[in-house]
Amino acid sequence: MSSEVANNDGQAVYKRNKKKKKNSRFLRNAKGFAKQGIFGRGTHIDDDQYNYFINILDTMKTGFEDVEEKVNMATNVFEQTKGQEVHLASNQIVCKALESLVGFVDAEQLESYFEVFADSFRPICSDRFASHVLQKMVEIAFLRSLSKDQLKKDDNETKETKETKDSKEKDDNEDEQPAAKKPKLNKDVLSEENYNLDTEFTPEHKTNCGKFVLRVGKFMLNNLEDFVWDSCASHIMRTCILCLSGIHVAKVAFEKGGASLAKNRKIYEVSSEWQEVAKEFAQRLEMWPQFSDFPYQEHSSALMGVLCIALKVIDKKMLKNLGKKILMEALLKVDVDEDEKLKKIEILDDEEENREKAKEDEENATKEEEVAAKNVPKLSKVFEYQSSIILLETLLTVAGPKLLTQLYAMLFSNKLAVLAQQPLTNFAVQKLLINIKEKEDFENIFQELQDHIEELLKIGHTGVITSLSSACLRLQTKQAQLIVALQTALHISGDKERLKSFFLCLLKLKPFEILQQDKSNFVHLHGSLLIQDILRFNKPIFMVNCILETSPDHLVTVFNTPNGSHICDAFLQSKFIGEKSRDKLFKHLEGFYVDLAITKFGSRVVESCFAAAHETQKPKIVKELADKSNKLKGSPFGKLINHKLRVDTYRLSAEQWKASLQQKESKAQQLFKDIIN
Repeated sequence: MSSEVANNDGQAVYKRNKKKKKNSRFLRNAKGFAKQGIFGRGTHIDDDQYNYFINILDTMKTGFEDVEEKVNMATNVFEQTKGQEVHLASNQIVCKALESLVGFVDAEQLESYFEVFADSFRPICSDRFASHVLQKMVEIAFLRSLSKDQLKKDDNETKETKETKDSKEKDDNEDEQPAAKKPKLNKDVLSEENYNLDTEFTPEHKTNCGKFVLRVGKFMLNNLEDFVWDSCASHIMRTCILCLSGIHVAKVAFEKGGASLAKNRKIYEVSSEWQEVAKEFAQRLEMWPQFSDFPYQEHSSALMGVLCIALKVIDKKMLKNLGKKILMEALLKVDVDEDEKLKKIEILDDEEENREKAKEDEENATKEEEVAAKNVPKLSKVFEYQSSIILLETLLTVAGPKLLTQLYAMLFSNKLAVLAQQPLTNFAVQKLLINIKEKEDFENIFQELQDHIEELLKIGHTGVITSLSSACLRLQTKQAQLIVALQTALHISGDKERLKSFFLCLLKLKPFEILQQDKSNFVHLHGSLLIQDILRFNKPIFMVNCILETSPDHLVTVFNTPNGSHICDAFLQSKFIGEKSRDKLFKHLEGFYVDLAITKFGSRVVESCFAAAHETQKPKIVKELADKSNKLKGSPFGKLINHKLRVDTYRLSAEQWKASLQQKESKAQQLFKDIIN
C-alpha cells in the first residue's frame, strides 16, 4: 500500500520536475539545432539574429543583480526587433525572450508594439509563438493601467496584516544578527507584477495600456466563432476575460483554467465598461447550439472555467445562471446507450446465427452479474473526460450554496464511493468536500464514504480522507464518527493495546499489522494533516493522550520531519487542548530541545513551544539550550534559535534575560495594539 500511496502523492511533483528538466534542455537543444542550420521553429531568422537571442536567453538564465539590469536588457532587445516585430515574435527562440522581457520595457517601446501588433491581430492570434507575446502584452498592459489602490479590500487587509507582521519580525531582529551567507536577491524585486504596479508611468501611458486591453478584448469577442476552438487564440481570450474582470493571476500564460486559478489571484477594481465586455463573452456562448459540447473539449472547457471565475467576481447572479445551464445541458449529458446504436447486419446461416446468439446471451448474462455484484451506478458523461472534470472542479470552487447543493445532488449523490476510488474523479470528490457548505449535505456525503476509508487507504487516495476530516472540522459535525471509522480502517478498533498505536498508524497511514514491520522515520503528508485536524476537533483528548504516550525520542524524530513538525503547531494552537496538556508536552520534550533546535524543522518546533509556554516554562527551555550552547551553535538552525531566544544573554544573566524578554513582549503588544483594539 505504501508504494501506491507514494505514487499517488508524487504524481504532481513528478510532472513539475519533468517540466523543469525539459526547460533546462531547451537551450542545449537550440544550440545543437543551430549547428544543423535550424534556427528555431516558426518563422526563419538569420544566423546572427539567432545567436543574439540565444545569448540573451543564456544571460537571463544566469539571472540579474537588480531591476535596472533587466530593464536595460529589455530596452536593448526590443530595440533590435524594430521593424521586424511580428516576424521575429513568430520565431520560437525570439518569442521566449520577448515574452520574458516585455514586462520590463519602457512605455514608448511597449506602445510601439501595441500599434504594430494591432495591424496583424488575426494572424498573430493563431500563431503558436507570437500569440504568447500578445498574451503577455495584454497582461502587462492590464497591470500598467492599474494603481495599487485599486486592489480590492480583502486583499488589502491581507497585505496590511503581512506588512505589520514583517515589521514586527524586523524589530525582533534589529539586534545582533548571526553571520549570514551571501545575501540573496529577493525574487519580488524582479517580479513583473511588482515592477509594473510600483513604477510610476505617465497617465497617458496608463490610458493607452487600458485602451489596448479593451481593444484586444473586443477583437476576441467579435471573432469568438473563429477563436473558441483555436489552441493559441483561446489562451489570449482567457487572459482578456480575466483582465477585463479585474483579475490578475501570476504566470497565467500556461494555465489551463480550473480551481487553481480561483485561488492564486488578485482582484482589482476596473471600469464597468470592461466588465460588460467580459460578461458579453458568457452571454454569447450561452446561445451557441454547441454549448452542451463545451466541457468535453480542452480549450472550450478551460474558457468556460475562466468565465465562471470572472463572473464570481463581477456578477454572481449571472454565474448562478451560467452554472445551472452548464449543469443541466452539458454535465448531465449521457452518451447514447449501446442498445440504441445501429447494429451491423450480417448474413449468417441458421446454425452460425444460433451459435452467435447463444454466445451473446452468455456474455450479456456475465456482464449483468458483474454489474449487479459491484452495484456500480451509471455515471454522467462529465466523469469520463479530464477537461469536463476540471470544469466541474472549477464550478465546485466558485458555486454558491444553492448551486453547490444542485451539483452534489445531481452528479455525486449515491455515487461518491465509486468516484472517490477512480484516479480521474477522486479530485472532484475532494473539491466537493472542501467547498460543501450545507451541514445536511455533508452528513449524507459522510454516510456514503465512511465505510470505504480502508479501500481509499489501500489504493492511495488519501486526499479524499483528509478532505473529509477538514470538512468535519469546518462544519463541526461527524468528528467522533470519523475517528471511529479511521480506527476501524487501521485495524485497531476494539483492542485497548492497539488503540494506543492510533497516532503512529495515522503518521504513516498504515494498518496496525504493516506498521509493526515499518521501522522507517517516514511521516505521510496526509497522515500529518489528519492528526492536525483531529487535534483541532471539539474532543481531541484521545489523540492528545496517544501523542503524550509516545516515547520522547520517537516524538522528536517525528517533529524533526517537514510533515511532522506541523503536528506540534496544531497541538499548541488548538483551542480545545488545555494548558495542562500543553505543559505535559513541554515536559515530555525536556532533554531533547537541543536535538530539535539544531535541525531545520525541529527548530520551528522549539520556537513554537517557546512562544506557547508560560512564564515558568520558558526559562527551563532556554536553560537546556544554554547548557549545550556549543552543540547549539554548531548548526545554522541552532544559531538562529540561539539568537531569537537570546540564549547568550541567559548564560550571562538569567535576570537580564527575563527583563529583555518582558521588554520584547511589551514592544510586541504596543505594535499590535490597534489590531487588538
